[in-house]
Amino acid sequence: MSKVALVLSGGGAKGAFQVGVEKYAREVKGYHWDIIAGVSVGALNGAMLAMEKYDRLEKIWNTLCNRCVYSGKLNIWTAIRLLLGAKSVYGNKPLEDIINSEFDPDMLKADLRVGTVSLRTGKYTMYRQGDPDLKRAILASTVMPIIWPPQKVSDVCQDMVDGSLRRFSPIGDVLEVDPDEVFIINCRPKEQETVTNPFKNVLEIGLRTYEIATDEIIYSDIREFVHINRNVKEASEKGVTLHNVKGKPYKWYRSTIVEPRERLGSMLDFSRQTLDRHMEAGWERAREILG
Repeated sequence: MSKVALVLSGGGAKGAFQVGVEKYAREVKGYHWDIIAGVSVGALNGAMLAMEKYDRLEKIWNTLCNRCVYSGKLNIWTAIRLLLGAKSVYGNKPLEDIINSEFDPDMLKADLRVGTVSLRTGKYTMYRQGDPDLKRAILASTVMPIIWPPQKVSDVCQDMVDGSLRRFSPIGDVLEVDPDEVFIINCRPKEQETVTNPFKNVLEIGLRTYEIATDEIIYSDIREFVHINRNVKEASEKGVTLHNVKGKPYKWYRSTIVEPRERLGSMLDFSRQTLDRHMEAGWERAREILG
């Protein structure tokens, strides 16, 4: 039986798109995930999928709203709090409560891998099944700096945030397990869309800056993966084996990449209408690509 790896990118509210894609791939095309790697919202979705809590995950997204994910508002009091030393614009206690109530490491049925980044060292750390800090790492991976407060995962790993800062699409986290197929769900379109509406405040400017920076990371990750994968296949057809810098032979992977046709909007827009639209877009896009 072939071993299939699911790779989930970040994107905040755009994670609803992943739910639609995954559901179509699993229910209509018969996919089953042996390895799941995620960063940011991909870590949260990945944790639920690794427990095979498919219906529960869909129900969560069908009932989510802004206040279900974060607390606080952007106003003069927020500015005062920041001046007095607050570490974030919003609080993420509602999201923490969801993770604490839903995630049980003993229920994992797939090899789950979650990525976070330390603001102190700048290093990327991957947590996986069996790690006692896995639950805290999932919350830390969802933290967009400035938006939500950095998290202490352990005494060694403090001030941990979104793994997207280093690996927006954690492809490398699954390749080391040598899967036979890699299925990537990216919440960003291949072509970066121009934002035409004027920015209303510094938060919108910050979010757009964050989006542009992480877009470049994922495009680089996917481009490198596709480029090497294509070269390995072409070389193999000519009887040539390519090796990495450590001397290990490269392997060719069956791969599928599903991403939206157009920009999905703000990462913090958890309004009911927006999330429904994202899930529907994921289902339709998966049908276009998978048939």
